[in-house]
Amino acid sequence: MNASSNSKNQNETCPAELPNFCAQRHWAIFWILILCSLSVVAGRVLTVQNFQARGESPFFSANDRSRWCTIRSVGDNGTYEIDDVIRGGQPIDWDSIDKVQHVGEDGRLHFYSSKPTLLPTLLAGVYRGVKSITGKDLENDPIFVTRFMLLFVNVGGWAIYLFFMALTINSIPVRDWARYYVLACAGFGTYLSTYVNTLNNHLPAAISVMIALYCLSVIWRKQHAGWRYFFAAGLFSAFAAANELPALSFFSFAALYCIVRSPRRMATGFAPGCLLIAIGFFGTNYLAHGEYRPAYAHRGDGAVVKTIAGNFDIDLEKGQLPREMNHLEIGSPEVTKGSWPSSPSNETRWVVRDSLSAKQFSIVKLGGVGQPGFEYEIREWDNWYDYSGSYWLDVNADSKSLVDRGQPSGILYAFHVLFGHHGVFSLTPMWVMSFAGMFSLLIGAKMAGQFQMRWLGFMTVVLSVVVIGFYLVRPEMDRNYGGVTSALRWLFWLAPLWLVCMLPVVDGLARTKTGKAICYFLFAVSAISACYSVMNPWVHPWLYEIWEITGLPR
Repeated sequence: MNASSNSKNQNETCPAELPNFCAQRHWAIFWILILCSLSVVAGRVLTVQNFQARGESPFFSANDRSRWCTIRSVGDNGTYEIDDVIRGGQPIDWDSIDKVQHVGEDGRLHFYSSKPTLLPTLLAGVYRGVKSITGKDLENDPIFVTRFMLLFVNVGGWAIYLFFMALTINSIPVRDWARYYVLACAGFGTYLSTYVNTLNNHLPAAISVMIALYCLSVIWRKQHAGWRYFFAAGLFSAFAAANELPALSFFSFAALYCIVRSPRRMATGFAPGCLLIAIGFFGTNYLAHGEYRPAYAHRGDGAVVKTIAGNFDIDLEKGQLPREMNHLEIGSPEVTKGSWPSSPSNETRWVVRDSLSAKQFSIVKLGGVGQPGFEYEIREWDNWYDYSGSYWLDVNADSKSLVDRGQPSGILYAFHVLFGHHGVFSLTPMWVMSFAGMFSLLIGAKMAGQFQMRWLGFMTVVLSVVVIGFYLVRPEMDRNYGGVTSALRWLFWLAPLWLVCMLPVVDGLARTKTGKAICYFLFAVSAISACYSVMNPWVHPWLYEIWEITGLPR
């Protein structure tokens, strides 16, 4: 089918003699959809309050509290240590299970948020601006400050997200109805809108992917795209990775694509953009923790300091440090049996802490208590999540929510990730059209004027398979669906790619009334799922509640 016949079949296309009217009509409808979505999310932000929490709290979960702790501590005290912020006796609960403990600059143990430091540091700067303008702070006016900042950061970011989505889909020659449908899906049909009323890393990651995707589309369409598009592609693809580690795969694709299109602009535009983010990411991490590795990289024992032969089970089980280990120079040792969820089953582990200092070690015996082969490894302390009272310890397994305990069956986990109670396709069925669309683009689907986007189909197929596969092969303790959350939040950053890939399928279905009816149905179910948890995104999906009621395997 040639370009002219395609144009005739697009009954919503404006006459060729009225191009300005075409553009005005498109954007009039785009802005209506964008403003409707913004009005809904802004209304929710302006009424943010967790009525199930102690006191008048604007925080919904340990996840967002963890970031707010850093924002408050950096903004008020100029430090990343959150000990004073999470102390007890306050009107609302500031404590969080998403924290780590390690030695600070003063040589003592302190608590820190376990979240990457770049985003909270940037928001701490916003917080200081809010304090200087309004005279209010997070300690005394948490609800006002939280709502104000969410309105500025999240709702403002949501407007940017939808605007760049409209720019991107408006450049692709499909039926007008398909464009409006996809923008409506972006505004109302995904779980991203659900997360606008809480501080999280998924929304800024998705916004960054959207902006970078638009820049890549411009670079693809224009042989000599300006330097600023390469710079923005590098900046925002890197910022997406700084907020979502698996988005490093998207960053890698963007970098490869840009170097193929123009090595010169890659060096002068893309590279400086991503370098800014790299400096910010590792620089703020060093300011917070005194090293460049982020907190989530400290989840196990460190290097082996020394191996000692002998049989010290009796002393260690009594909570005593054997005299053969006095070289550790621990003045007042406290020895406890320590079991970390990811430790091998054939290891017996003890934790040694000095009550007079911040010294810590782990002692590991391979083979278990009473087994032959009496060798003990003394290991450096590098597990920042292992501290007294830590939510993540095996001894606290009974206090964990069911999902946080991990799904033992990898097959059952894969089913629920794709089609079950946290299913990509069961909760948001419109993604069926997205996956069909990315494969159609991959094999060279043609839109109006022989327009092809094979590069987008290839990139999105590979990213989707790699990222979903990455989470499916995680160890049992990490097979937790993202914790208590309304959907599989780890995949939210892929939403911009999936939405744009949806266009060719929606365009094909829009040719008939039956096709449009299918689109309406898929959108309605997806939007209802997203609306189920609009007041608090940190709850189980509606399908999970059904699974729980019916007693089906979870």
